[in-house]
Amino acid sequence: MKKIYIIFFSLFCFAVSGQNKYFIYLKDKSGTAYTTNKPEEFLSARSIDRRKTQNIQITPRDIPVNQSYLTQISAKGAKIIGKSKWLNAVLISASETQLNEIKKLSFVSSVEGNGDIRGARIGQKSDFNNKFGVQEEYNYGNSLNQIQQLGADKMHKAGYTGKGILIAILDSGFENAINLDVFKHLVSEKKILMTYDFVDQETDVYDDHNHGTSVLSCIAAKSPGKLYGTAPDATVALFRTEDVSSETKIEEVNWLIAAEKADSLGADVINSSLGYYEFDNPKQDYTYADMNGKNTICAKAADFAAGVGIIVVVSAGNEGNTAWKYISTPADADSVISVGAVDVNGNPAGFSSFGPGATGLVKPEVAARGSQTALAYPNNTIGTSSGTSFSSPIMAGFCASLKQAFPTITAMQMRKVIIESASKFETPDTRIGYGIPNYEKAAKLAEELIARPLAIENQEFDFSISPNPFFNNSEIKLSGIEPKPDAEYFVIDYSGKTVFTKNGIIKLNEALQKLQPGNYILKLKSGERVYSGKVVKGD
Repeated sequence: MKKIYIIFFSLFCFAVSGQNKYFIYLKDKSGTAYTTNKPEEFLSARSIDRRKTQNIQITPRDIPVNQSYLTQISAKGAKIIGKSKWLNAVLISASETQLNEIKKLSFVSSVEGNGDIRGARIGQKSDFNNKFGVQEEYNYGNSLNQIQQLGADKMHKAGYTGKGILIAILDSGFENAINLDVFKHLVSEKKILMTYDFVDQETDVYDDHNHGTSVLSCIAAKSPGKLYGTAPDATVALFRTEDVSSETKIEEVNWLIAAEKADSLGADVINSSLGYYEFDNPKQDYTYADMNGKNTICAKAADFAAGVGIIVVVSAGNEGNTAWKYISTPADADSVISVGAVDVNGNPAGFSSFGPGATGLVKPEVAARGSQTALAYPNNTIGTSSGTSFSSPIMAGFCASLKQAFPTITAMQMRKVIIESASKFETPDTRIGYGIPNYEKAAKLAEELIARPLAIENQEFDFSISPNPFFNNSEIKLSGIEPKPDAEYFVIDYSGKTVFTKNGIIKLNEALQKLQPGNYILKLKSGERVYSGKVVKGD
C-alpha cells in the first residue's frame, strides 16, 4: 500500500526514471480493423443491449484506437499505459526525446498541456481525507436514516435492490473489501464482475487506499441489523483511478479510461466520489470558469458515458467551507447527477460544495445523507464518516435499484425523474440543488414517463437522427419522418432550457451549427405527432 503523506520533489522523481507521462491526441481512426456495423467485436453484449434499449446509435467514437498507431508509438520506445477511444488518445510513458519523435508521426494531433500530464510536483500533497471532508468516527450505528431519507426502504420492500444492475465504482482503492463481513454476499454470489487498478496497471484493488471500501458499503453492504447499502444486490466493477500520493491530471485520464471500460462491460451506473480543481502544480489548477462541463477531461468523459446510456453519479465536492467553495469536475458535466450532502434532518452539510456550474446550470442536482453517514471500514467495523464521497454512492445505489424497477428507462430519463422527485424541485438552490429525491415520487414519474408516447416515439415512428454525434460540417438527416410545412422544431439542453426554436421546413445542419458542444434533446411537432430524440454535438 502506498503512503499518503509524502513530500515529492520534482527533481528527485523525474531524475530517477527519466520518464514522463503524456496524453497524446490522435488525428483519426483511419485504417482501423473495426467497424460500427460489427460492434460485438469491441463491445460486450450487455453494452450493445444498453444502447439498443435506449435507442443509442453505435458511432465512430465507440471504435477502439487504431492498433497500428499504438504499434508505431511503441516502436519509438514509449510504453503504452492506457488508451481512450472516446477522445481518440493514448497515455504513454516516455522520455522527452521519445516524445519529440512521436510528435513527428503523421497521425499525432497534439499533447495535452504540451508536456507531462502530471506537471511538476510542488510542495506537499494535501491530506486525501481532508480533501474529501472525511472525518472518521467509529461510533457504531446503522443505515436506517440514510435509507429512509430517500424512501429506499419502501423500494427494497417492493423487491428492488439493484439485482441485475451493474455499477462501476471509480475510486482510490478498496482496501480489504473482499474480506469484510458486509460484502460476503458479493464474493459468494460472484457479484464482483471485474477489478482493475488503472494507477498501477494490475487487477488487485484490495491493497491500496480504503476510501473506496467505505464508498462501496454505501452501495452494496448487506449485513442484517448492522448495515445496508441502497443497492445491496447489485453487481459491481471496482476500478482504482485515484493515486492518493499525488494530485495530477493523469488521474482524470485514468477516470476517462475506466469509464470507457465500464461502458465496454455494459455498466448501467457509474459512481465516482472523486473531484478535481487543484493540483500539485498550481499551473494545472482549474478556475471556476472551467467548471462549465466542457473544459476538463473528466467532464467530457462523464458526458460521453451518459451519452452511451450510463447513469453517471458523482460527488459535488466538499469545498463549501473553503476559499474555492464551488463544485469540482466532473460534477460540472451537464448530463451527470451530482450529489451534495445533508445531515440526519435533511439540512445541508456545511462542507458540501456550492453550485451553480459556471454556465449557471443548477448544481448539485440533488443531495443525500453525507454527514455522519453509516458505513464500513476495512478493519471490518461499522462506523460513521462525513463527505459527499458517501452521499454520491447512496444516490448511485438508489438509481440502480430504481433502474431494476424500470429496466427500459434511459439514463437521461433517470436523471429527469431523480430531479423531479426531489424535495426542492420547484425552488432549487445552490446548496442541495433540487433537494432530496423520493422513491415513491420517482417511481410514479418513471411510470408516467415510460408510458407516455414521447418516451417511445423513436420506436413507434421509427425516427432516427444521423450522424449522431454531429459536428459543424455534418449533413444532418432525419429518417422515418417527413416534416410538414407547419412543423415546429425545439432543441432543449439538459438543464431543461429551450435553446432553439424554428417553424417550417429548415436545414438542420445550418440551424444547429450555433449550438455549443454537448447533449441535447431535439423535438419535432409535425401534424398530430411529436417526435423526440437525443442529439450530441461533438467538439
